[in-house]
Amino acid sequence: MRSPSLLSLAVLLAAAGCADPGPDPTTAYGFQEPPWLILRVDGVQVSPTRSDQVSPWDGATPEPTDDTACGVLRAIGAVLPIEGSGAPYLCQIDTRPPTQPLEPTAPDLLVVLAVGQAAHYQSYTARDTFQHTFGSEFLLPTNGVPSQGLTLAVLDRDGDRSEPLGVVRVTRQELLAAAAGNPLIVRADPRIGLQKLELAVFPYGLAAENVETTLDVRSGTMPVPFRNIRAGEIVEVAASGQYRVSSASPWIDPRGYPGGSKTGNFVIEPFKSGPHGSALALVGQGDAKMGAVAAPCARFVAPVSGPLVVGINDAAPYDGEGSAQFQVRVTAPVQSEWLDARTSSDCGQW
Repeated sequence: MRSPSLLSLAVLLAAAGCADPGPDPTTAYGFQEPPWLILRVDGVQVSPTRSDQVSPWDGATPEPTDDTACGVLRAIGAVLPIEGSGAPYLCQIDTRPPTQPLEPTAPDLLVVLAVGQAAHYQSYTARDTFQHTFGSEFLLPTNGVPSQGLTLAVLDRDGDRSEPLGVVRVTRQELLAAAAGNPLIVRADPRIGLQKLELAVFPYGLAAENVETTLDVRSGTMPVPFRNIRAGEIVEVAASGQYRVSSASPWIDPRGYPGGSKTGNFVIEPFKSGPHGSALALVGQGDAKMGAVAAPCARFVAPVSGPLVVGINDAAPYDGEGSAQFQVRVTAPVQSEWLDARTSSDCGQW
């Protein structure tokens, strides 16, 4: 069976007219609706074969990028592996959680949350398995949930193509009822192969969270001492300090070396074309990461959940000198930013 292209997949997620909307409960008496909610994707279980009960989901030979343990997002359901001499600096913090035992004919599970045709938020990929517990968290504006509900799709990611294993909808009323009482929502789509999708819903505190950390540039990158970022949150990173990437190089600040030099950068975008030695940020988990150049600051809506990593755009920083200070602010976006998965404000406006 030929998997749909990324374009046709986006159309499928946007339409999803036949997806079961599930029950439409009312919220608990006296419950005050929070302006934002956290939706956590927990357990996912799919059937061992396609609907014919014979054909496996995948072949014995992995598709291109199926084995990607550390990568950045290129599009919905598509990743680029982080490779090259500097890859350990971008991948040492987090790798894709293992799924044991691996079964080559099992699907590579991925969960996508679609908001119309503009915004898509996704989990990392759990490779070669029929069931997995993700723990990926998504931020939702209570009043921004469309009248037809949110669409969640469980996909089998094969290279740059993704095949739906199940598509469900979750209504605003159902989300609020879960946040007000029992947080667990269990859904299924047996028409294709989704046997169980477990979701948990919690209120979200609106207060902005701030954290500061200092990086010795010889370390290249470091995890920010902070909880995992939630997909849909605004992340703003501002960097300062004085350092150099080698003993023979001039001192610079987080804007990087002047003159447009790219020599020695990480070989994957957006870092490849950024100023050499500039500050950077990377958020996500496993094969689903999103990068930003912070020269000297960056502000973005996170499309994925996972740890936040900061660093310097230098693939060989071990002979550097000096340090960079990072200020991080995490908060909810305005509703329009969430709907577009794009920030409408410049960084540095704290």
